[in-house]
Amino acid sequence: MAKLMSQEDKKTSGSLALLFGRKESGMERKSQYKHRAKNVAKIRQRHKEEELAIRKDRKEKLLSSKRFRFIDGEELSDEISHDEVLSAARSLQKPGPHRQENLRTLRQAFSQGTAYIDTFFKVDNALNLLVGIYTGNDSAQQLEAAWCITNISAGTTDHSLAICKQVAPYLVTYLSSGIPQLQDQSAWTLGNLAGDSAECRQLLQAQGIIPPLVQLLQSPNKSVVQSAAFALSNLAKESTDICSEMIKASVIQHLLPHLSFSTENVSVLAEVSWVLTYLATSGLFLEELSTQGVITKIVSLLVSLSDIQPHEPQIVTPLLRCLGNICSGPDKYTLEAKQNAELLPSLCKFLSSDLRHARKETLWVLSNMTGDIDVCKEVTFGPILSHVLEQVPAAFDIKSEALYLLCNLACHGEDICTHLVESKMLQAVVPVLKTHDVEVLNLALALCEMAIRMTPNGKNIFEKECEGMAKLEALEYHSNEAIRTAANHILDMYYGDKEEEVKMT
Repeated sequence: MAKLMSQEDKKTSGSLALLFGRKESGMERKSQYKHRAKNVAKIRQRHKEEELAIRKDRKEKLLSSKRFRFIDGEELSDEISHDEVLSAARSLQKPGPHRQENLRTLRQAFSQGTAYIDTFFKVDNALNLLVGIYTGNDSAQQLEAAWCITNISAGTTDHSLAICKQVAPYLVTYLSSGIPQLQDQSAWTLGNLAGDSAECRQLLQAQGIIPPLVQLLQSPNKSVVQSAAFALSNLAKESTDICSEMIKASVIQHLLPHLSFSTENVSVLAEVSWVLTYLATSGLFLEELSTQGVITKIVSLLVSLSDIQPHEPQIVTPLLRCLGNICSGPDKYTLEAKQNAELLPSLCKFLSSDLRHARKETLWVLSNMTGDIDVCKEVTFGPILSHVLEQVPAAFDIKSEALYLLCNLACHGEDICTHLVESKMLQAVVPVLKTHDVEVLNLALALCEMAIRMTPNGKNIFEKECEGMAKLEALEYHSNEAIRTAANHILDMYYGDKEEEVKMT
Protein backbone atom coordinates (compact mmCIF):
# COMPACT_ATOMS: atom_id res chain seq x y z
CA MET A 1 0.00 0.00 0.00
CA ALA A 2 1.36 3.45 -0.84
CA LYS A 3 2.11 5.73 2.11
CA LEU A 4 0.12 8.93 2.57
CA MET A 5 1.68 12.11 1.24
CA SER A 6 3.10 14.54 3.75
CA GLN A 7 2.30 18.24 3.56
CA GLU A 8 5.67 18.79 1.88
CA ASP A 9 4.92 16.04 -0.63
CA LYS A 10 1.61 17.71 -1.41
CA LYS A 11 3.37 20.99 -2.10
CA THR A 12 5.95 19.48 -4.41
CA SER A 13 3.36 17.41 -6.23
CA GLY A 14 1.88 20.70 -7.40
CA SER A 15 4.85 21.07 -9.74
CA LEU A 16 3.99 17.77 -11.39
CA ALA A 17 0.35 18.86 -11.60
CA LEU A 18 1.40 21.99 -13.45
CA LEU A 19 3.37 19.96 -15.98
CA PHE A 20 0.51 17.62 -16.65
CA GLY A 21 -1.92 20.52 -17.01
CA ARG A 22 -4.23 19.65 -14.11
CA LYS A 23 -5.02 20.85 -10.62
CA GLU A 24 -4.21 18.69 -7.58
CA SER A 25 -7.40 17.70 -5.80
CA GLY A 26 -6.85 14.83 -3.41
CA MET A 27 -6.66 12.29 -6.20
CA GLU A 28 -6.52 8.61 -5.43
CA ARG A 29 -3.30 6.63 -5.66
CA LYS A 30 -4.40 4.88 -8.83
CA SER A 31 -5.13 8.20 -10.52
CA GLN A 32 -1.66 9.42 -9.60
CA TYR A 33 0.35 6.40 -10.58
CA LYS A 34 -1.51 5.01 -13.58
CA HIS A 35 -2.50 6.82 -16.74
CA ARG A 36 -4.92 9.48 -15.66
CA ALA A 37 -8.52 8.76 -16.63
CA LYS A 38 -8.49 11.36 -19.39
CA ASN A 39 -5.26 9.97 -20.77
CA VAL A 40 -6.49 6.38 -20.59
CA ALA A 41 -9.53 7.35 -22.65
CA LYS A 42 -7.32 9.19 -25.13
CA ILE A 43 -4.85 6.33 -25.37
CA ARG A 44 -7.63 3.79 -25.77
CA GLN A 45 -9.04 5.86 -28.64
CA ARG A 46 -5.62 5.91 -30.27
CA HIS A 47 -5.32 2.18 -29.69
CA LYS A 48 -8.70 1.67 -31.37
CA GLU A 49 -7.50 3.56 -34.44
CA GLU A 50 -4.31 1.52 -34.52
CA GLU A 51 -6.30 -1.68 -34.06
CA LEU A 52 -8.34 -0.77 -37.12
CA ALA A 53 -5.15 -0.42 -39.15
CA ILE A 54 -3.73 -3.69 -37.81
CA ARG A 55 -6.96 -5.56 -38.32
CA LYS A 56 -7.63 -4.04 -41.75
CA ASP A 57 -4.29 -5.35 -42.96
CA ARG A 58 -4.89 -8.70 -41.27
CA LYS A 59 -8.44 -8.91 -42.59
CA GLU A 60 -7.28 -8.32 -46.15
CA LYS A 61 -4.72 -11.12 -45.86
CA LEU A 62 -7.17 -13.51 -44.25
CA LEU A 63 -9.96 -12.60 -46.63
CA SER A 64 -7.73 -13.29 -49.60
CA SER A 65 -6.93 -16.76 -48.27
CA LYS A 66 -10.58 -17.49 -47.61
CA ARG A 67 -11.65 -16.47 -51.09
CA PHE A 68 -9.86 -19.50 -52.50
CA ARG A 69 -10.49 -21.96 -49.72
CA PHE A 70 -13.11 -23.99 -51.58
CA ILE A 71 -11.31 -23.95 -54.92
CA ASP A 72 -8.08 -25.79 -54.22
CA GLY A 73 -6.27 -26.61 -57.42
CA GLU A 74 -8.17 -24.08 -59.54
CA GLU A 75 -5.97 -21.94 -61.74
CA LEU A 76 -6.84 -18.27 -61.71
CA SER A 77 -7.59 -16.71 -65.06
CA ASP A 78 -6.31 -13.33 -66.19
CA GLU A 79 -7.82 -10.23 -64.61
CA ILE A 80 -11.53 -9.94 -65.21
CA SER A 81 -12.62 -6.86 -67.18
CA HIS A 82 -15.53 -4.57 -66.38
CA ASP A 83 -17.30 -5.73 -69.54
CA GLU A 84 -16.99 -9.33 -68.36
CA VAL A 85 -18.52 -8.32 -65.02
CA LEU A 86 -21.48 -6.70 -66.78
CA SER A 87 -21.97 -9.76 -68.97
CA ALA A 88 -21.76 -12.19 -66.05
CA ALA A 89 -24.16 -10.12 -63.94
CA ARG A 90 -26.75 -9.91 -66.71
CA SER A 91 -26.46 -13.65 -67.32
CA LEU A 92 -27.38 -14.55 -63.73
CA GLN A 93 -31.06 -14.51 -64.66
CA LYS A 94 -30.47 -17.37 -67.09
CA PRO A 95 -30.46 -20.77 -65.36
CA GLY A 96 -28.19 -23.48 -66.66
CA PRO A 97 -24.59 -24.70 -66.52
CA HIS A 98 -23.14 -21.29 -67.41
CA ARG A 99 -24.49 -19.70 -64.20
CA GLN A 100 -21.83 -21.44 -62.11
CA GLU A 101 -19.10 -20.03 -64.33
CA ASN A 102 -20.66 -16.55 -64.21
CA LEU A 103 -20.68 -16.66 -60.40
CA ARG A 104 -17.03 -17.71 -60.39
CA THR A 105 -16.20 -14.81 -62.70
CA LEU A 106 -17.98 -12.35 -60.41
CA ARG A 107 -16.35 -13.77 -57.30
CA GLN A 108 -12.89 -13.31 -58.78
CA ALA A 109 -13.71 -9.86 -60.18
CA PHE A 110 -14.95 -8.61 -56.80
CA SER A 111 -11.62 -9.63 -55.27
CA GLN A 112 -9.86 -7.31 -57.72
CA GLY A 113 -11.27 -4.14 -56.14
CA THR A 114 -14.38 -2.14 -55.31
CA ALA A 115 -14.64 -0.65 -58.83
CA TYR A 116 -15.73 -4.06 -60.09
CA ILE A 117 -18.38 -4.25 -57.38
CA ASP A 118 -19.64 -0.85 -58.53
CA THR A 119 -19.89 -2.23 -62.06
CA PHE A 120 -21.95 -5.16 -60.78
CA PHE A 121 -24.40 -2.83 -59.03
CA LYS A 122 -24.97 -0.96 -62.30
CA VAL A 123 -26.86 -3.98 -63.63
CA ASP A 124 -30.55 -3.75 -62.74
CA ASN A 125 -31.71 -6.32 -60.20
CA ALA A 126 -28.25 -7.90 -60.05
CA LEU A 127 -28.11 -8.15 -56.26
CA ASN A 128 -31.63 -9.60 -56.09
CA LEU A 129 -30.62 -12.27 -58.59
CA LEU A 130 -27.51 -13.07 -56.56
CA VAL A 131 -29.55 -13.33 -53.35
CA GLY A 132 -32.02 -15.61 -55.13
CA ILE A 133 -29.23 -18.00 -56.04
CA TYR A 134 -27.82 -17.77 -52.49
CA THR A 135 -31.17 -18.83 -51.04
CA GLY A 136 -31.83 -21.44 -53.73
CA ASN A 137 -31.51 -25.22 -53.76
CA ASP A 138 -28.39 -25.70 -55.89
CA SER A 139 -25.69 -26.16 -53.23
CA ALA A 140 -22.73 -25.55 -55.57
CA GLN A 141 -24.21 -22.32 -56.90
CA GLN A 142 -25.28 -21.35 -53.39
CA LEU A 143 -21.68 -21.48 -52.16
CA GLU A 144 -20.42 -19.50 -55.14
CA ALA A 145 -23.10 -16.89 -54.50
CA ALA A 146 -22.13 -16.82 -50.83
CA TRP A 147 -18.54 -16.22 -51.86
CA CYS A 148 -19.63 -13.33 -54.09
CA ILE A 149 -21.61 -11.82 -51.22
CA THR A 150 -18.59 -12.13 -48.91
CA ASN A 151 -16.42 -10.24 -51.38
CA ILE A 152 -19.06 -7.54 -51.85
CA SER A 153 -19.27 -7.14 -48.07
CA ALA A 154 -15.54 -6.36 -48.03
CA GLY A 155 -16.12 -3.40 -50.35
CA THR A 156 -17.15 0.17 -49.51
CA THR A 157 -19.62 1.21 -46.82
CA ASP A 158 -22.34 1.56 -49.44
CA HIS A 159 -21.69 -2.00 -50.60
CA SER A 160 -21.76 -3.27 -47.02
CA LEU A 161 -25.00 -1.46 -46.22
CA ALA A 162 -26.63 -2.89 -49.33
CA ILE A 163 -25.69 -6.42 -48.25
CA CYS A 164 -26.61 -5.71 -44.66
CA LYS A 165 -30.11 -4.51 -45.50
CA GLN A 166 -30.93 -7.06 -48.16
CA VAL A 167 -29.01 -10.21 -47.19
CA ALA A 168 -28.36 -10.08 -43.43
CA PRO A 169 -31.54 -11.98 -42.41
CA TYR A 170 -30.50 -14.91 -44.63
CA LEU A 171 -26.91 -14.76 -43.38
CA VAL A 172 -28.08 -14.94 -39.78
CA THR A 173 -30.43 -17.82 -40.60
CA TYR A 174 -27.66 -19.82 -42.30
CA LEU A 175 -25.51 -19.57 -39.16
CA SER A 176 -27.76 -22.31 -37.82
CA SER A 177 -27.90 -24.29 -41.07
CA GLY A 178 -25.68 -27.15 -39.88
CA ILE A 179 -23.67 -26.94 -43.13
CA PRO A 180 -20.10 -25.97 -42.13
CA GLN A 181 -19.14 -24.34 -45.44
CA LEU A 182 -22.29 -22.22 -45.46
CA GLN A 183 -21.92 -21.35 -41.76
CA ASP A 184 -18.31 -20.35 -42.31
CA GLN A 185 -19.06 -18.16 -45.31
CA SER A 186 -22.07 -16.54 -43.64
CA ALA A 187 -20.17 -15.80 -40.42
CA TRP A 188 -17.24 -14.31 -42.33
CA THR A 189 -19.56 -12.09 -44.37
CA LEU A 190 -21.26 -10.92 -41.18
CA GLY A 191 -17.82 -10.17 -39.75
CA ASN A 192 -17.00 -8.00 -42.75
CA LEU A 193 -20.29 -6.15 -42.34
CA ALA A 194 -19.79 -5.67 -38.59
CA GLY A 195 -16.32 -4.29 -39.20
CA ASP A 196 -17.60 -1.67 -41.62
CA SER A 197 -19.66 0.76 -39.54
CA ALA A 198 -21.74 1.32 -36.41
CA GLU A 199 -24.86 1.40 -38.58
CA CYS A 200 -24.14 -2.09 -39.86
CA ARG A 201 -23.49 -3.35 -36.34
CA GLN A 202 -26.80 -1.96 -35.12
CA LEU A 203 -28.66 -3.53 -38.03
CA LEU A 204 -27.03 -6.89 -37.39
CA GLN A 205 -27.73 -6.75 -33.66
CA ALA A 206 -31.39 -6.10 -34.43
CA GLN A 207 -31.37 -9.24 -36.61
CA GLY A 208 -30.44 -11.36 -33.55
CA ILE A 209 -26.91 -12.13 -34.69
CA ILE A 210 -25.28 -12.65 -31.27
CA PRO A 211 -26.76 -15.98 -29.99
CA PRO A 212 -26.12 -18.04 -33.16
CA LEU A 213 -22.59 -16.66 -33.50
CA VAL A 214 -21.80 -17.56 -29.88
CA GLN A 215 -23.16 -21.06 -30.49
CA LEU A 216 -20.88 -21.47 -33.51
CA LEU A 217 -17.89 -21.21 -31.16
CA GLN A 218 -18.72 -24.80 -30.22
CA SER A 219 -18.43 -26.03 -33.81
CA PRO A 220 -15.94 -28.88 -34.39
CA ASN A 221 -14.92 -27.08 -37.59
CA LYS A 222 -12.00 -24.72 -36.85
CA SER A 223 -12.75 -22.52 -39.83
CA VAL A 224 -16.30 -21.96 -38.59
CA VAL A 225 -15.01 -21.07 -35.11
CA GLN A 226 -12.49 -18.63 -36.59
CA SER A 227 -15.14 -16.91 -38.71
CA ALA A 228 -17.59 -16.73 -35.80
CA ALA A 229 -14.92 -15.19 -33.54
CA PHE A 230 -13.96 -12.75 -36.31
CA ALA A 231 -17.59 -11.60 -36.54
CA LEU A 232 -17.94 -11.34 -32.74
CA SER A 233 -14.77 -9.27 -32.41
CA ASN A 234 -15.92 -6.80 -35.05
CA LEU A 235 -19.31 -6.55 -33.38
CA ALA A 236 -17.80 -5.95 -29.95
CA LYS A 237 -15.11 -3.42 -30.76
CA GLU A 238 -17.08 -0.22 -30.23
CA SER A 239 -20.33 -1.20 -28.49
CA THR A 240 -20.72 -1.92 -24.79
CA ASP A 241 -24.36 -2.77 -25.49
CA ILE A 242 -23.35 -5.56 -27.86
CA CYS A 243 -20.64 -6.69 -25.43
CA SER A 244 -23.25 -6.91 -22.69
CA GLU A 245 -25.45 -9.09 -24.90
CA MET A 246 -22.46 -11.33 -25.63
CA ILE A 247 -21.75 -11.72 -21.91
CA LYS A 248 -25.37 -12.71 -21.30
CA ALA A 249 -25.07 -15.25 -24.12
CA SER A 250 -22.15 -16.90 -22.24
CA VAL A 251 -19.56 -15.88 -24.80
CA ILE A 252 -16.67 -16.11 -22.31
CA GLN A 253 -17.57 -19.69 -21.45
CA HIS A 254 -17.51 -20.59 -25.15
CA LEU A 255 -14.25 -18.71 -25.83
CA LEU A 256 -12.25 -20.32 -23.03
CA PRO A 257 -11.74 -23.74 -24.69
CA HIS A 258 -9.99 -21.99 -27.58
CA LEU A 259 -7.46 -20.16 -25.36
CA SER A 260 -4.64 -22.57 -26.06
CA PHE A 261 -1.69 -22.35 -28.43
CA SER A 262 -0.66 -24.80 -31.11
CA THR A 263 0.65 -24.30 -34.61
CA GLU A 264 -2.71 -25.52 -35.92
CA ASN A 265 -4.67 -23.13 -33.71
CA VAL A 266 -3.01 -19.78 -34.49
CA SER A 267 -5.82 -18.28 -36.57
CA VAL A 268 -8.57 -19.32 -34.16
CA LEU A 269 -6.63 -18.13 -31.11
CA ALA A 270 -5.93 -14.79 -32.79
CA GLU A 271 -9.62 -14.10 -33.42
CA VAL A 272 -10.64 -15.28 -29.96
CA SER A 273 -7.99 -13.00 -28.43
CA TRP A 274 -9.44 -9.99 -30.24
CA VAL A 275 -12.91 -10.77 -28.89
CA LEU A 276 -11.52 -10.78 -25.34
CA THR A 277 -9.56 -7.59 -26.02
CA TYR A 278 -12.71 -5.72 -26.95
CA LEU A 279 -14.66 -7.17 -24.03
CA ALA A 280 -11.95 -5.75 -21.75
CA THR A 281 -11.73 -2.34 -23.41
CA SER A 282 -14.56 -0.56 -21.59
CA GLY A 283 -13.69 -1.95 -18.15
CA LEU A 284 -17.33 -2.89 -17.56
CA PHE A 285 -16.86 -6.64 -17.82
CA LEU A 286 -13.57 -7.19 -15.99
CA GLU A 287 -15.24 -9.02 -13.12
CA GLU A 288 -16.76 -11.53 -15.53
CA LEU A 289 -13.38 -12.03 -17.21
CA SER A 290 -11.77 -12.54 -13.82
CA THR A 291 -14.29 -14.92 -12.27
CA GLN A 292 -14.28 -17.15 -15.35
CA GLY A 293 -10.49 -17.48 -15.35
CA VAL A 294 -9.66 -15.40 -18.41
CA ILE A 295 -6.93 -13.35 -16.72
CA THR A 296 -5.12 -16.43 -15.48
CA LYS A 297 -5.36 -18.06 -18.93
CA ILE A 298 -4.11 -14.98 -20.78
CA VAL A 299 -1.12 -14.56 -18.48
CA SER A 300 -0.25 -18.25 -18.80
CA LEU A 301 -0.46 -17.99 -22.60
CA LEU A 302 1.77 -14.92 -22.71
CA VAL A 303 4.35 -16.61 -20.51
CA SER A 304 4.45 -19.56 -22.91
CA LEU A 305 4.46 -17.40 -26.04
CA SER A 306 7.35 -15.25 -24.79
CA ASP A 307 9.68 -18.22 -25.30
CA ILE A 308 8.54 -18.95 -28.85
CA GLN A 309 10.73 -17.12 -31.36
CA PRO A 310 9.95 -15.24 -33.46
CA HIS A 311 7.03 -13.87 -31.49
CA GLU A 312 3.70 -14.58 -33.18
CA PRO A 313 2.20 -11.15 -34.05
CA GLN A 314 -1.32 -12.43 -34.72
CA ILE A 315 -1.61 -13.68 -31.14
CA VAL A 316 0.80 -11.64 -29.05
CA THR A 317 -0.61 -8.25 -30.09
CA PRO A 318 -4.23 -8.82 -28.98
CA LEU A 319 -3.26 -10.78 -25.85
CA LEU A 320 -0.95 -8.02 -24.62
CA ARG A 321 -3.57 -5.40 -25.49
CA CYS A 322 -6.17 -7.37 -23.58
CA LEU A 323 -3.97 -7.68 -20.49
CA GLY A 324 -3.18 -3.96 -20.63
CA ASN A 325 -6.88 -3.14 -20.78
CA ILE A 326 -7.55 -5.40 -17.81
CA CYS A 327 -4.72 -3.88 -15.73
CA SER A 328 -5.99 -0.36 -16.43
CA GLY A 329 -8.94 -1.25 -14.19
CA PRO A 330 -8.93 -1.72 -10.39
CA ASP A 331 -5.64 -2.89 -8.90
CA LYS A 332 -7.06 -6.25 -7.88
CA TYR A 333 -6.87 -7.39 -11.50
CA THR A 334 -3.20 -6.44 -11.69
CA LEU A 335 -2.59 -8.43 -8.52
CA GLU A 336 -4.42 -11.40 -10.03
CA ALA A 337 -2.25 -11.24 -13.15
CA LYS A 338 0.88 -10.92 -11.03
CA GLN A 339 0.14 -14.16 -9.19
CA ASN A 340 2.01 -15.83 -12.03
CA ALA A 341 5.62 -15.15 -11.02
CA GLU A 342 6.78 -15.55 -14.63
CA LEU A 343 4.72 -12.65 -15.95
CA LEU A 344 7.26 -9.85 -15.49
CA PRO A 345 10.20 -11.91 -16.82
CA SER A 346 8.04 -12.73 -19.83
CA LEU A 347 7.17 -9.07 -20.39
CA CYS A 348 10.90 -8.36 -20.28
CA LYS A 349 11.33 -10.80 -23.19
CA PHE A 350 8.58 -9.07 -25.16
CA LEU A 351 10.36 -5.72 -24.66
CA SER A 352 13.32 -7.23 -26.53
CA SER A 353 11.14 -8.54 -29.32
CA ASP A 354 11.75 -7.81 -32.99
CA LEU A 355 7.99 -7.31 -33.18
CA ARG A 356 7.34 -3.61 -32.60
CA HIS A 357 3.71 -4.18 -31.63
CA ALA A 358 4.90 -6.52 -28.88
CA ARG A 359 7.20 -3.87 -27.46
CA LYS A 360 4.55 -1.18 -27.59
CA GLU A 361 1.80 -3.28 -26.03
CA THR A 362 4.17 -4.50 -23.31
CA LEU A 363 4.83 -0.90 -22.29
CA TRP A 364 1.05 -0.34 -22.15
CA VAL A 365 0.69 -3.38 -19.87
CA LEU A 366 3.52 -2.30 -17.57
CA SER A 367 2.31 1.28 -17.42
CA ASN A 368 -1.03 0.09 -16.10
CA MET A 369 0.47 -2.51 -13.76
CA THR A 370 2.77 -0.01 -12.05
CA GLY A 371 -0.07 1.43 -10.01
CA ASP A 372 0.91 -1.40 -7.66
CA ILE A 373 3.99 -0.48 -5.62
CA ASP A 374 5.39 -4.02 -5.68
CA VAL A 375 5.23 -4.15 -9.48
CA CYS A 376 6.76 -0.68 -9.57
CA LYS A 377 9.73 -1.82 -7.48
CA GLU A 378 10.22 -4.98 -9.53
CA VAL A 379 10.29 -2.95 -12.73
CA THR A 380 12.56 -0.22 -11.34
CA PHE A 381 15.10 -2.41 -9.57
CA GLY A 382 14.93 -5.40 -11.89
CA PRO A 383 16.40 -6.19 -15.31
CA ILE A 384 13.35 -4.88 -17.13
CA LEU A 385 14.22 -1.19 -16.59
CA SER A 386 17.11 -1.16 -19.05
CA HIS A 387 14.79 -2.53 -21.74
CA VAL A 388 12.25 0.20 -20.96
CA LEU A 389 14.89 2.93 -21.30
CA GLU A 390 15.95 1.46 -24.65
CA GLN A 391 12.46 2.23 -25.99
CA VAL A 392 12.66 6.00 -25.31
CA PRO A 393 14.49 6.82 -28.58
CA ALA A 394 12.07 4.63 -30.56
CA ALA A 395 9.27 5.76 -32.88
CA PHE A 396 6.64 8.13 -31.53
CA ASP A 397 4.02 5.63 -30.40
CA ILE A 398 6.54 3.44 -28.55
CA LYS A 399 8.35 6.49 -27.16
CA SER A 400 5.07 7.83 -25.77
CA GLU A 401 4.24 4.56 -24.00
CA ALA A 402 7.77 4.37 -22.55
CA LEU A 403 7.53 7.90 -21.18
CA TYR A 404 4.15 7.22 -19.61
CA LEU A 405 5.60 4.18 -17.89
CA LEU A 406 8.62 6.10 -16.60
CA CYS A 407 6.32 8.85 -15.28
CA ASN A 408 4.26 6.26 -13.46
CA LEU A 409 7.42 4.81 -11.92
CA ALA A 410 8.89 8.17 -10.93
CA CYS A 411 5.67 9.23 -9.22
CA HIS A 412 6.20 6.55 -6.58
CA GLY A 413 8.76 8.57 -4.66
CA GLU A 414 12.34 9.63 -4.17
CA ASP A 415 13.94 6.18 -3.86
CA ILE A 416 12.51 5.00 -7.15
CA CYS A 417 13.13 8.30 -8.92
CA THR A 418 16.72 8.34 -7.66
CA HIS A 419 17.31 4.86 -9.04
CA LEU A 420 15.85 5.93 -12.38
CA VAL A 421 18.30 8.83 -12.52
CA GLU A 422 21.19 6.56 -11.51
CA SER A 423 20.14 4.25 -14.35
CA LYS A 424 20.66 7.15 -16.82
CA MET A 425 17.01 7.97 -17.36
CA LEU A 426 17.77 11.65 -17.95
CA GLN A 427 20.36 10.80 -20.61
CA ALA A 428 17.58 8.96 -22.46
CA VAL A 429 14.80 11.50 -21.85
CA VAL A 430 16.46 14.93 -22.28
CA PRO A 431 17.09 14.47 -26.04
CA VAL A 432 13.32 13.99 -26.39
CA LEU A 433 12.89 17.68 -25.49
CA LYS A 434 13.75 18.45 -29.13
CA THR A 435 10.65 16.68 -30.41
CA HIS A 436 7.75 18.59 -31.95
CA ASP A 437 5.00 16.41 -30.46
CA VAL A 438 3.24 18.17 -27.58
CA GLU A 439 2.17 15.00 -25.76
CA VAL A 440 5.68 13.58 -25.79
CA LEU A 441 7.15 16.93 -24.75
CA ASN A 442 4.71 17.16 -21.86
CA LEU A 443 5.74 13.72 -20.59
CA ALA A 444 9.46 14.40 -21.02
CA LEU A 445 9.20 17.70 -19.14
CA ALA A 446 7.32 15.97 -16.32
CA LEU A 447 10.06 13.36 -15.99
CA CYS A 448 12.81 15.96 -16.01
CA GLU A 449 11.03 18.03 -13.39
CA MET A 450 10.58 15.05 -11.08
CA ALA A 451 14.21 14.00 -11.51
CA ILE A 452 15.46 17.51 -10.72
CA ARG A 453 13.13 17.95 -7.74
CA MET A 454 13.21 14.52 -6.15
CA THR A 455 16.81 13.35 -6.55
CA PRO A 456 20.11 14.70 -5.17
CA ASN A 457 21.99 14.58 -8.47
CA GLY A 458 19.18 15.16 -10.92
CA LYS A 459 19.67 18.93 -11.19
CA ASN A 460 23.38 18.68 -11.90
CA ILE A 461 23.04 15.76 -14.35
CA PHE A 462 20.28 17.55 -16.25
CA GLU A 463 22.39 20.71 -16.59
CA LYS A 464 25.96 19.44 -16.98
CA GLU A 465 25.77 15.95 -18.50
CA CYS A 466 22.63 16.34 -20.60
CA GLU A 467 22.86 20.04 -21.53
CA GLY A 468 19.22 20.32 -20.57
CA MET A 469 19.27 24.08 -20.02
CA ALA A 470 19.69 24.83 -23.71
CA LYS A 471 16.80 22.57 -24.57
CA LEU A 472 14.57 24.22 -21.95
CA GLU A 473 15.48 27.68 -23.21
CA ALA A 474 14.49 26.57 -26.72
CA LEU A 475 11.03 25.76 -25.32
CA GLU A 476 10.53 29.10 -23.55
CA TYR A 477 8.74 30.46 -26.61
CA HIS A 478 7.05 27.25 -27.75
CA SER A 479 3.75 27.74 -29.58
CA ASN A 480 1.93 25.58 -27.01
CA GLU A 481 1.15 27.45 -23.80
CA ALA A 482 1.39 24.37 -21.55
CA ILE A 483 4.86 23.57 -22.88
CA ARG A 484 6.02 27.18 -22.46
CA THR A 485 4.69 27.25 -18.92
CA ALA A 486 6.30 23.93 -17.99
CA ALA A 487 9.70 24.87 -19.43
CA ASN A 488 9.70 28.27 -17.73
CA HIS A 489 8.58 26.70 -14.47
CA ILE A 490 11.64 24.40 -14.40
CA LEU A 491 13.99 27.23 -15.36
CA ASP A 492 12.58 29.61 -12.75
CA MET A 493 12.12 27.09 -9.95
CA TYR A 494 15.43 25.23 -10.17
CA TYR A 495 17.80 27.38 -12.22
CA GLY A 496 16.62 30.90 -11.42
CA ASP A 497 19.93 31.96 -9.90
CA LYS A 498 21.88 30.88 -12.98
CA GLU A 499 19.52 32.76 -15.28
CA GLU A 500 20.05 35.87 -13.15
CA GLU A 501 23.82 35.44 -13.40
CA VAL A 502 23.59 35.15 -17.19
CA LYS A 503 21.48 38.34 -17.39
CA MET A 504 23.94 40.25 -15.15
CA THR A 505 26.87 39.28 -17.31
